[in-house]
Amino acid sequence: MTLEFGFNEIEIDALESPSVEAVWTYFNSFGSQHYIVPDGRADLIFTFYIKANGCLTNIRPIISPAFTKAHSINIAPYQGFIGLRLRAGLAGSILQVPLPLITGRIQYDSHVMGYVPWVEKICDDKRSIKHLITEINRHVIAAVPQFNSSMIGEALSLMAHGHGTMAISDIACELAVSERTINRHFTQAIGLSPKQYSSILRVKNVIIQLTTPHYTISDIALNCGFSDQSNMTRDIKNHMGKTPIHLRKILTTELLF
Repeated sequence: MTLEFGFNEIEIDALESPSVEAVWTYFNSFGSQHYIVPDGRADLIFTFYIKANGCLTNIRPIISPAFTKAHSINIAPYQGFIGLRLRAGLAGSILQVPLPLITGRIQYDSHVMGYVPWVEKICDDKRSIKHLITEINRHVIAAVPQFNSSMIGEALSLMAHGHGTMAISDIACELAVSERTINRHFTQAIGLSPKQYSSILRVKNVIIQLTTPHYTISDIALNCGFSDQSNMTRDIKNHMGKTPIHLRKILTTELLF
């Protein structure tokens, strides 16, 4: 197996784990900067450099936890990545750390090894990307499965169905629990509060609709549940550091991760 250029989702055995939502790779032969959009998920990532003969060197583990604000990263020439996007609420079987403790702070090297002890065993140089994937598969599949509580699973489903527009009080009422209860359990399982997670879902919906040319900015504000365009602009700028108009221009030339 060889890494394809750019960002790609791939099929590997680790997807059999209920904790893994997707597996992705990124590689380019030139340096670049990429803008990362918050998605409410945590990723376990391995970064490395690829030699001319296909060998991997300088393999380093990274945990990219849930973020509420977009951020950019610089990628060096011939630097590759393979990442496990962990399913919301189920990251605990892979990451042995309370998610609220690391939310918004990328973890590197020894910190990752403290939370995911098995990664230390696979960070020696590899003959190929196939050998790295084989070892990742073995450890992920061996992890003890974790299952969402019905309350968290139902809350996530309601939020996703409404693209983040459903009030937390209405979600609590639907689940027959108090707002305090859902806030406590949700934050522990996801690393973000229900309000933060819902806000991220709305941001993602805005970004998707910005790629539709015939929607005006005011149309998108209405479609995404904002009271008006200025309210949406403030919210998007808070999360993304850019206005919807600026984001629409970026989306015509750049890929947002």
